[in-house]
Amino acid sequence: MSPVPVENTTPQIDIGSLSLSDTDSQRTPHADKPTCPFPHELISESASCPLNVNPSTQEISPTLLRTSLPDRINYLKDFILFRHTDEEILHKVAPLVNDLIPKVVDELYAKLFEFDVTKVIFLQRNEGFDGPLPTKLEDLTLDSPQLIYRKIFMKSWARRVLTSDYSDPAGKTWSYMDKVGIMHTGVKAFRHREGVKPLVVPYRDCALSLGWVQTVLQTAILKLDEGELSMEEKIGAVSAVSKVIWIQNDLFARHYIEE
Repeated sequence: MSPVPVENTTPQIDIGSLSLSDTDSQRTPHADKPTCPFPHELISESASCPLNVNPSTQEISPTLLRTSLPDRINYLKDFILFRHTDEEILHKVAPLVNDLIPKVVDELYAKLFEFDVTKVIFLQRNEGFDGPLPTKLEDLTLDSPQLIYRKIFMKSWARRVLTSDYSDPAGKTWSYMDKVGIMHTGVKAFRHREGVKPLVVPYRDCALSLGWVQTVLQTAILKLDEGELSMEEKIGAVSAVSKVIWIQNDLFARHYIEE
């Protein structure tokens, strides 16, 4: 039996007769114009985005990142886009959340008391504290003299985070924040605390504490009345808090982690 011929029903298309609009769907699509990930920092719709969408490559010395604090700060600020506008919004927010700082600190230490691995740290004598110190975990309370001492330091740190001058990478602010990281490793960071038994806190718990503080501060900012801070300013403030806390986190990590 001879095979039955199959009719070709595929339409024949004359490619030469197609217009450009007919072939658009066959072409590789072009990427949409990139949108700025920081719209709250644009002064106007025509303003340029602070993020360079086609940046040149900077040459960074790994050695200087390890050995030079100003070089490290410049790198961190460039990478995370921490600018003067972030400092300005932090300064604006500072008086609005200042009264909340004691409560934030109290709640942080209450959180640290929930776990034996974080609570036991407080049986170590803190640098600069020469008062009575419990020897048993069950005798340690949130109103123990050393806990009160630590809370004073923590409140001072929180206020400095919101009010400091961050403009100079070699300035006192970044030096202070770097020493805050050093002092938790057991190395003497502050001159007036030399000769005191070292305090050693695991980096894990330092990082978790910073994350906890970041969440509480950002939540407090978002809860501010619109009359105190506009939504646009709240977005900027939340972003600025995130940036400065992550820089502080790096200034802990650099003294714990070998790069």
